[in-house]
Formats: sequence, C-alpha cells, structure tokens
Amino acid sequence: MSWVESTSGGENIASPQVRFENNGGDGSSALVHFSPHLELDTSEDAEGIRPLKAVRFSAKSGQYAPPMDLQTTTKFYKARRRFSALAHEPKNAVVMQFKPGEILVFDNRRILHARSQILPTDGERWVQGAYIDRDGLWLAFERLRRRQAQPLE
Repeated sequence: MSWVESTSGGENIASPQVRFENNGGDGSSALVHFSPHLELDTSEDAEGIRPLKAVRFSAKSGQYAPPMDLQTTTKFYKARRRFSALAHEPKNAVVMQFKPGEILVFDNRRILHARSQILPTDGERWVQGAYIDRDGLWLAFERLRRRQAQPLE
C-alpha cells in the first residue's frame, strides 16, 4: 500500500490545483500549468484504489497553491513537506552514472528525477531532452481509431 492510500496526506496534495511555472531558466519562455502534485486516475481498480496517473513535484519551481482555508492550507503544506521528505530519502532514489552513448527514456509525469551536483572533475556534460506532445499523440491515435472503425465502401 502506498503513501497515497495509507494516509490522508496523499489526498491532501492530490486535490488542490497547484500553479507550476517555468521560465526556461533564462527568462526566454513562460510556461504555466495547473495540476495537483499527485494526479489520481478517475476510476478505481479492483481493490477500490484510484491508481496514480501522474506526479508533479519540484522543490525549486513555482508550485503556488491556490487560495484555501487555513485548515486545508495547513494540511496541504504538511502533506507536501512529508512527500518531499519521502522523495528525498536516499532509500527511495536510484543513482545512475551514464557513460557516452547511454540513454535513459522515461515518462516525465511518472518519474521524479533530478541530478546531483556537477563537479569540475566530472568533465563535459551534454544532455539532450525530447518531449512528446501528448495531446497531438492522442489526437493522432483517435483519428486512426475512427478511420479504422469506418466501414470500407
């Protein structure tokens, strides 16, 4: 049983729509997104649990909470601090050292990720990111699905 199911803490950060902001690190963009830290699926599994659909959390960016009453705000920040503590525990981390030519592909909404400090002795660092437009992907899928559902004339 996960922290989300075993405590009310998960529900406290799975509800409020938090404002996330990213300026590209250099002010060259202004990306704003509203979502809960923990997005649960709308349907329940066989045990009556709503599976985790996405996780969005960063100790360094935006994440402005919406206006809430004092009791809800207190519970929200207590749960957020607890989640942060769990996420930063060494036993919950996978540490990897990449060699030239290696690649890691992951779903940004399902994996919390970070990097350690880059030391001068580490050498040159080169990282290439790529993103999939989920809306475009689902739109293409839906078009294909509908096209296949139509009878041939």
